[in-house]
Amino acid sequence: MSLARWNKATPPTLLWLLVVLSLLVIPSLSMGQAPDAPTAAPAAGAAPATPAAKSAAAQAQAHGPPPDSWAGQLEMLSRWVDQRGGSGQCEERCYALDRLRITGTVGEGPLQFELSGGVLTDRPVAVPLFGPPAHLRIEATLDDGRPASRREAAPISFEDDHYYLWTAARRFVLRGTLWLEGDLTLLVAGPLNTFEADITGGSVAEGAQLSGLRGATLHFTPDGGAGAQSTGPTVFQLSRAVRVGREIGFEYRLVMRSGSDLGVVRLPLAFGEKVLDVAGASGFRVEGGELVLPTSGRAAEMKISGTLPKVGAFSPDPRSAYEWWLFESDAEHRLTVKGDARQVDAAESPIPRTQATSRLLLVQRGQRVEVAVEPLSGVEVLAAVVRDHRRTLVLTERGDLVADDALTYENNGIDYLTYAPGGRPIYLATDGKAQRIMHQGKAAEEVLVPLQTGSHTIQVQSLAQAAVHSLGGTLELPMPSYPLTASEVALTVGLPDRVVPLALLGGDRPVWFADAGDAFAVAIGFVAAWIAVRPGGATSRGRVRALRALGGLLMAGLWFLAPATFVALLVGIATAVAAWLAGRLLGGRGRAAAMVVLLGLGGLALLVGLFAVSARSYRAERWNSTYSESAAPAPASVRRAKDDDLAKGGGALAPGGAVLEGVTPVALSLPDYERAVQARRELVTRERAFRPVLVYTTSSALVPLVLLWLAGVTVLLAAHRAPLTELYRRAAARLARRPEDEVAQGEPPAPVR
Repeated sequence: MSLARWNKATPPTLLWLLVVLSLLVIPSLSMGQAPDAPTAAPAAGAAPATPAAKSAAAQAQAHGPPPDSWAGQLEMLSRWVDQRGGSGQCEERCYALDRLRITGTVGEGPLQFELSGGVLTDRPVAVPLFGPPAHLRIEATLDDGRPASRREAAPISFEDDHYYLWTAARRFVLRGTLWLEGDLTLLVAGPLNTFEADITGGSVAEGAQLSGLRGATLHFTPDGGAGAQSTGPTVFQLSRAVRVGREIGFEYRLVMRSGSDLGVVRLPLAFGEKVLDVAGASGFRVEGGELVLPTSGRAAEMKISGTLPKVGAFSPDPRSAYEWWLFESDAEHRLTVKGDARQVDAAESPIPRTQATSRLLLVQRGQRVEVAVEPLSGVEVLAAVVRDHRRTLVLTERGDLVADDALTYENNGIDYLTYAPGGRPIYLATDGKAQRIMHQGKAAEEVLVPLQTGSHTIQVQSLAQAAVHSLGGTLELPMPSYPLTASEVALTVGLPDRVVPLALLGGDRPVWFADAGDAFAVAIGFVAAWIAVRPGGATSRGRVRALRALGGLLMAGLWFLAPATFVALLVGIATAVAAWLAGRLLGGRGRAAAMVVLLGLGGLALLVGLFAVSARSYRAERWNSTYSESAAPAPASVRRAKDDDLAKGGGALAPGGAVLEGVTPVALSLPDYERAVQARRELVTRERAFRPVLVYTTSSALVPLVLLWLAGVTVLLAAHRAPLTELYRRAAARLARRPEDEVAQGEPPAPVR
């Protein structure tokens, strides 16, 4: 067991006991040393002690025990033990990198490297190597003192902008290969003592032998040398971006480094570029189709921006071994890129992307790229689409139309949407957050709605007017207009009590006031009337049929006028028919029991029918109240801002009902309505617009029909005057009969026991 491990494993009490015993047995080595013996020479490479340090040491020796005494020896031994016990812990930079050597050919396959170093602690540490990981691949083996047969691939990973080696070897040598992709640059994290490059086919711009590297970037230049430095910069890296929109813009990023001063650099404007700005250079000018860039020093980085007259054939600068070309277009244009250049991942572009349609090409010397632009029509379909559009339109008693639109859209690059709400806009929100209502011009009806990339929601409220005629007619309902394709548009129209809808046209299918359920109820009403209408007497067969048809019409009208009364009358007729059959088939106690059961079943059927009739109106009212409550509250930030303004006494109310321009709006609660009708349409565009038309009547127009219905009821009751009179007489006689009268008629009295 080594001394360090023995010191860690031994308890402190036992250690001190052994030290005392050893001092008692073995004489001190320092007793033979003269008091005036000269001190040992400082270690090689150590800095000489300053006068302040010498005076501090002298004071410590003066106050402390003499070094020749037992106490002095014990103090020295305890210091040595403390130093040995803390040697395995490291708080900062627990590694040392000695030498990095790179060999190989620049631009022809990978480069070989050999890195030597060591770890300054007993535990494994992460030793930073090279970067950046996006443009660098490493394969290496670790020589940490083990036999060659037991060596494995080095545990290398990356984080942030460096690769890391995870090892605990006191001394290691990392050997392997590295691939430089894209820019021929290598970032050395360091600290590294020395760097050596023995490469062919190029050179290192910073030098072949360097020392003291920390966070340094090394640039490998193919075909370098003195001749190249004399004709131009050693490093001439040009990256370009061409963006096609309403106008064609360009952005160039130029990086230059050399072993001598760069001086004045000329960049040919071979594609008709119009330079507007150059960042990183002062005093630039255009002379004879060239951009003159004055520089100072041995390194320069510039960003050049401007416009292009057109796109066509592009090729790299002769001084560049390769160039990055980024092509982008907005949603109104489509780019076609051809040529012999290789397309790579757009995320590796040195110039930031601005469009989702960006394409990145790696164009090497001698290659060319041909670009064509095709303007698109109907770009709104390609760039953004409305997944779902729910519109609620409420007509009030005064003829106001309050509209609430909820849209879910998918956007891939459009900034603003021109939205015509079909009325006066009063509220706008995106993703539940209120927005200011903006127009392109003072007289413009469209609202500019800001769009975000991805899937989001929009809520718009608007006000309009409608003319409702007193007897009925048609009403063209206003619908919003926007340059996007909607997958589905659903419309819910809420109407007041005096407006009765007959049909809603314009959707995928026309919606009528009656449906299959209404037809079934009318058929049941005709059957019940056919059974119940029995005028009796010497009535002709034709008159009986006419009365039964009149009864069916009255039952059908009763279904639309008072559904609950219709259900009650239908249940009453069915119960009476069942009671009549029971009276004919049964007698005595069986008939009485059957009557009780029939009355119970009739009451149960009446409750079920009334619940079914009221369920439809209940659902409509419940949905309306829920929607109104959810749409009513304004955003909390808006409410707080309003309260703060009132508390401070600030703010001003406009004369038009507290409506201010340029102020974030609040949501309006939808008015209540009595009736609702719904329609929907799929795939709505400007060419295939959804224009709903409401066919309606009013309660005033229904008054003559109600009077006719009452007249029909009168005629039917007059035809049944004799049967009804006889029925009334029998019921009155039955109710007036007493028990003793029944005994007098011949019924035997109950036996007395």
